[in-house]
Amino acid sequence: MSKIEVEGNEADKKKFYTNLYRAYAKQTWSDADGRYRDPLENIQQTQNKQPMYGGDAFWNTFWNFNPLLALISPDILNNWVLTQLELFDKPGWTNNGPTGLEHTGIMEVTHEIALMVGAYQKGIRKYDVNKLWEAVYHNATEEGRWIEGSGYAGQRNLNAYRKKGYVPIETGAACQTLDYAYTDFCTAQLAKALGKDKEYAYFIERSENWRNQFNQETKWQTPKDSAGNWIADYDIFSGYKWIEGNGWQYTWYVPHNIKGLVETMGADLFNKRLEEGFEKSVKHRFAAHAFDRHQETAFEYYINHGNEGNMQAAYLFNYSGKPWLTQKYSRAILDIYYGDEPYDGWQGDEDEGQMAGWFVMSSLGLFEMNGGVTSDPEFDLSSPLFPKATVHLDPMYGKGKTFTIIAQNNSKENIYIQSATLNGKPLNTPKLKWSDVIKGGELVYEMGNQPNENWGKE
Repeated sequence: MSKIEVEGNEADKKKFYTNLYRAYAKQTWSDADGRYRDPLENIQQTQNKQPMYGGDAFWNTFWNFNPLLALISPDILNNWVLTQLELFDKPGWTNNGPTGLEHTGIMEVTHEIALMVGAYQKGIRKYDVNKLWEAVYHNATEEGRWIEGSGYAGQRNLNAYRKKGYVPIETGAACQTLDYAYTDFCTAQLAKALGKDKEYAYFIERSENWRNQFNQETKWQTPKDSAGNWIADYDIFSGYKWIEGNGWQYTWYVPHNIKGLVETMGADLFNKRLEEGFEKSVKHRFAAHAFDRHQETAFEYYINHGNEGNMQAAYLFNYSGKPWLTQKYSRAILDIYYGDEPYDGWQGDEDEGQMAGWFVMSSLGLFEMNGGVTSDPEFDLSSPLFPKATVHLDPMYGKGKTFTIIAQNNSKENIYIQSATLNGKPLNTPKLKWSDVIKGGELVYEMGNQPNENWGKE
């Protein structure tokens, strides 16, 4: 717990360290000598007694859980990559949620790809890089399948997605289109890093398939059939053909191209809809639990921090010209959604530590929108929860290095960033490069109780 030291009131510190503890949600499914039972029930042996990890699904862990491990426990992140490459090498597929090292396929996404690519881009590379590319490329080109005695592996509707540019409602869930597009972006970034120009061009183009489900008339993501017809009389609050969410929530889910989403929807409409959603979600503590992909009656639920698909919402304002609203609503979620007692610690789905990781990283005012999978990863910035936080960076970045975040005049009322400096130099954008953080140093904010609409406005 001492890897990050925070100073502030006791209730917030209790929440912080409880969430930091919970973020380490892995389970070890191998014996002390490196033996384990694979998804086909065969006994396998890892090299160098490498541990095999398992747990819950990596559903959108690329926003907070992955970068948290990269900062303070890259050895664990590296072992996660090794686990995935071992599973790919033996049974033949990586695994989004290796519960007991089985393929559950429950989230119908392959966000282990984002974990692996993000680790590579941050220099965490104690594994066979060629094997990494083979695993990522296989996931992006081979349709997923049912593994007898285990469950689904891979992107199970990939062929329909490649043929149509989206996943039709006769085939699967509409959110698969969005997740496949993001994973295409991750694949493209690894291809680019490895000098595979042809593959980069192909996958970066495919990553724009989210546009094929965006209804230009309504400006909402909308499920469509194989003939290209939108669902008739579609209610944006319906959970039909969405996984643990609704059309309102999933419209915002283009983590690799928020700029494109803002331009396509229009900045004014983008901000109006999103702010309305936050204001109407306060009474629900930002936890819209009601979801059912088969429900006939659509409940008017907006922000759903209780499930991973909508946990980026507060940070979207950084891309639409209103970063002070990112500061306002990220702090509101920290204060309102997360409690400090056993019955209200959090009100949602803790996938592999992402729910907890969100609290920890957002308390520091840090968030990775595209999962840090590009060659020069960067954080989105927001209002820190604590007056002072010191991150003891892992020794792989240099022995004894720290990154300190100071929020002068910080309080429950003074939640707005007035100005910022990085190592004494003015910082005027709500972005911070990963490379600047791991160098060590000091990020200092001046806080106030009213928005400074000139700071961070891109």
